[in-house]
Amino acid sequence: MRIAINGNRHQDGHFNEIDRLVTTLIKRGDDIVMAQPFLEYLTDNLGPRFAAGIDYLPLSIRPNADMAISIGGDGAFLKTARWIGDNETPIAGINTGHLGYLSAFTFERADEIYNLLLAGRYTVEPRAQLSVEIIDDSHPGAPTQTLTALNELAITRGENAAMLRIAAVINSSASLNYVGDGLIISTPTGSTAYNLSVGGPILDPALLGWVLSPIAAHSLSMRPLVINDTSVVDINVATRGKSFRLAADGRSIALTTGTRLRLTRAPYRVMLIHRPDHTFTDTLRDKLGLGTTLQ
Repeated sequence: MRIAINGNRHQDGHFNEIDRLVTTLIKRGDDIVMAQPFLEYLTDNLGPRFAAGIDYLPLSIRPNADMAISIGGDGAFLKTARWIGDNETPIAGINTGHLGYLSAFTFERADEIYNLLLAGRYTVEPRAQLSVEIIDDSHPGAPTQTLTALNELAITRGENAAMLRIAAVINSSASLNYVGDGLIISTPTGSTAYNLSVGGPILDPALLGWVLSPIAAHSLSMRPLVINDTSVVDINVATRGKSFRLAADGRSIALTTGTRLRLTRAPYRVMLIHRPDHTFTDTLRDKLGLGTTLQ
């Protein structure tokens, strides 16, 4: 089996566990390809002998693998998903971060890594992604930039903090108008992230929908809205400033006022590895504390 491994560079206290995991994979005959920045970080901390027998790739090149492992928190998982791209390789998260909402495994319960994950005893759940086309009408003929997001797209204020007026047209219907600090368009996977912090609903990951949640809306009538993810959403942003910001899973770029956005469902999914007994409510209980016993 060929296994791609990526992670963040905050692994203090976990180097021995990572060394054991990689050594086990190599001894059983797996081919390992590691993201180059992560391999360099581990080699700096574990010594040059750690890299023996490990291939590496820059994050700009998609690995051809049977399974991917992300070591870190949710940010590391999202970066690993971007590295995998449209290959739809199943991804297992080993949480060494704070929450690890997307991760099924931890080094504190290492027996599950070796007895379930490495033994092939897991389930794979497809998660839909958002795709956004960035269309700059001020430069006709310029190539259209496209971003994808597993969690959410966030439209927020620019450097001068001017209020945004956002017109969202769903399937060529009359526009919905949002006035405030911005707008979040969340997938079911991301409904427990930024969307939840602004009062948006939690969606079951199996639902085929998105949530449009305003940020600091200037009217109480502007409420979160759930729509079908087969929709096409065209967004125009107006502001007194010269720019606004668009973030796709935390990757933020500045866009000039007048830039149009077109949102559709991405043509490929992220394949999320779970423990075989996993349920959605388990995640809500374990990660969000919704299982706290009432006194």
